[in-house]
Amino acid sequence: MEIQLDFVSAETLARKGSAEKISFILDKIKRNIIVVLEEALEPQEEAELIEATMREIDAEEFHGIEFYRIDSRAKGLREKIAEYIAGRRHGITIVGPTRLIEAIKREPDYISMLAKVDIPQEEKKKKEGK
Repeated sequence: MEIQLDFVSAETLARKGSAEKISFILDKIKRNIIVVLEEALEPQEEAELIEATMREIDAEEFHGIEFYRIDSRAKGLREKIAEYIAGRRHGITIVGPTRLIEAIKREPDYISMLAKVDIPQEEKKKKEGK
């Protein structure tokens, strides 16, 4: 079994509206793809992602998501103001289907993720068909 990781650039996300970002991420997650976002989502977008996920949960096909973020915070006030003005949300966000994410170890400077590869046969067929 393969595990697919999609790395999504900040530029790709910047071209999408909030609802379009959420849909983009959920579509990938439903196909058992782990998504790595170059830029952190806005707190409101994270809340919308959770809400959308809760509406989509299905006991047989879609169990939910796991998401984790590493923030890269500016050290001084000047840098924080510059980032705010530029509209940059530094950090990396990893979003994956609950069925694949076995364990996450969060440290201040990194995330270690263990993914499992035993997706039920029906889901494999569904993923291959899309």
